[in-house]
Amino acid sequence: MFNDIPVPERAAVHSAGSDKSWTPTSWMTKKIIIQEVQYRDPKALHDVCNTIANLPPLITPEEIEAARSQFAAAALGKAFVLQGGDCAESFNDVRPQIVNQKVRLLEEQSHILAHGLNRSVATVGRIAGQYAKPRSSLWETLPDGTEVPTFRGHNVNGSEISERQPDPHRLLLGYFHSQATLNLMRGPDALSTPPMASFPATPADGEEGAAMRPNAGTIYTSHEALHLPLESASTEGRYNTSAAFIWIGERTRQLDGGHVEYVRGLRNPIGIKIGPSMTGETLVELLDRICPNAHDDEHIGRITIITRLGADKVESVLPPLIQAVRKSGHRPLWMCDPCHGNTCSANSGHKTRHVSRILQEATTCYRVHKENSSTLGGLHLEQTGEFVTECVDGSEMGSEEKLGTNYRSLCDPRLSYLQGLTVVREFVDFAQHIDAKYQTAADNGI
Repeated sequence: MFNDIPVPERAAVHSAGSDKSWTPTSWMTKKIIIQEVQYRDPKALHDVCNTIANLPPLITPEEIEAARSQFAAAALGKAFVLQGGDCAESFNDVRPQIVNQKVRLLEEQSHILAHGLNRSVATVGRIAGQYAKPRSSLWETLPDGTEVPTFRGHNVNGSEISERQPDPHRLLLGYFHSQATLNLMRGPDALSTPPMASFPATPADGEEGAAMRPNAGTIYTSHEALHLPLESASTEGRYNTSAAFIWIGERTRQLDGGHVEYVRGLRNPIGIKIGPSMTGETLVELLDRICPNAHDDEHIGRITIITRLGADKVESVLPPLIQAVRKSGHRPLWMCDPCHGNTCSANSGHKTRHVSRILQEATTCYRVHKENSSTLGGLHLEQTGEFVTECVDGSEMGSEEKLGTNYRSLCDPRLSYLQGLTVVREFVDFAQHIDAKYQTAADNGI
């Protein structure tokens, strides 16, 4: 299909780089392109991508390089990355109140992490572009037996049955909704120093606190690099200008696949999501493919390994992965996604997650990294600034029986505003306890 689409002019720009075989569209030569969207009119896709390629970039190379520096610091244990936001953003949620609530939650969480971990924090939103989702099945069977395309995010199709046919013009809508979101995030009403909810003042609230948040008020954008024609159209030289940080998922990380080929040539920091089936050998092969110059200091933190293992599998799966990566010489940023591996179905049929399981995976990850002389440098949470009822906790409104009260997610369940704060606070409490334990042992020469 893609061979019939002319390459957008801007996407074809070939910037200087060590690997001359890579271009923003070299992924088209790969036979494996998972999650490919089939459009009825390829020319319409070409026209839309060509339009996007000639629109102003959403993110500048300077912002991308700044993010890259922050990720490198986190890989070395000198900073921490918080990434959070919707599983799948909705065009309908590009409204001041909703966007500002997302910003407020991220800022409050970052404040807690900076003070609790005594590290600078880079704040990253799953925001301003997370409009496409991978799905386990590309077709959905209706009660009457009719098959329709699965909902794959507002960049591809609509959630209503009548809107399921993939429409390339939605990509252009995605660009403008992303731009509108960025305008809200950067506008005068955006909360860069929000009021803290029940967070005690500390001595670090003064000049020392400002030093721990050198980029306070800056929220880097991120999304999954899933729709490759769109990503190519958004690429100028070696910069994907639609987000500061992009990642490839558990379903699209094939060594010989189009997604790995696309991200390997970018200057953006790149995330790789890995599940419990990942082996140390395969992980190192993947790192070698994307970042062959492992010993070059410039590439520290260029790749972020985002583990999504499930609360009960961290202790058995994570240590051999850490050891294999260390032996290989790669120096990635390790991040924990404690949400995706702990999704379950409630009796009501709603997909949900238990906050206790999310906390269990996050804290176990932190401890296992410590035990293996490694550093957990980031936390990846699916959340919203709204008071939704999608995840289960111990409160009355967080019970399984209340899930249907305000369940708004287009895809997977998100932590509510209060749940998001709770997870970060309890994670910090645990990290402080573990750090103190190790410091005491070091002081005693143990």
